[in-house]
Amino acid sequence: MSRSRVRVRTATPDDVDALMRLVGEIRELGPVRGRTMARRGPDGARAHCERLVADPEHRVVVAVDDADAVIGAAVLGADTAGGLLDPPSVYVSHLLVRPEHRRRGAGRALVAAAAGYADELGVDSVVVGVAPTGRDANRFFARLGFAPLVIRRIAPVSAVRRALASADPADPRVAGRSGLARALPRPRIRRTG
Repeated sequence: MSRSRVRVRTATPDDVDALMRLVGEIRELGPVRGRTMARRGPDGARAHCERLVADPEHRVVVAVDDADAVIGAAVLGADTAGGLLDPPSVYVSHLLVRPEHRRRGAGRALVAAAAGYADELGVDSVVVGVAPTGRDANRFFARLGFAPLVIRRIAPVSAVRRALASADPADPRVAGRSGLARALPRPRIRRTG
């Protein structure tokens, strides 16, 4: 079987249908992203995709085969999450490749596009978001020289509010103890003498 050539180009509004099919095929969105997509519904997800393609602050790139069929995509943007401590970077989010096209160069081509975008912006690094459970994705990025930087945690706002409400600082049992400290038993102090 001959290997088809993979090209990467900037997505256009004409690619939105293909992007929606690609997202629909990917089962590795994780629980939070999956719930977000479900809550948006097909029309909301489509509108979100259309906004991303048109957004001048992002670049949506697609990997296409010889027939110009979309086989992968990534959303690129200047990393604003780094704040004061991290160097300016290009952040790659939602790097997706159709399962039957993996291990054929589409992911590498999308990462190369991110490096090219970083050159355009004059920044020296590329950051990718990878689910901690995405073993294959973590290995893929490690082979390309990406190293762990930070652990970013995500939670639905409703869950954060519930946790904050249950940790009422006015409660004398909780006052002065962080969430982790509350979860751990207090050490027993042995008094001598």
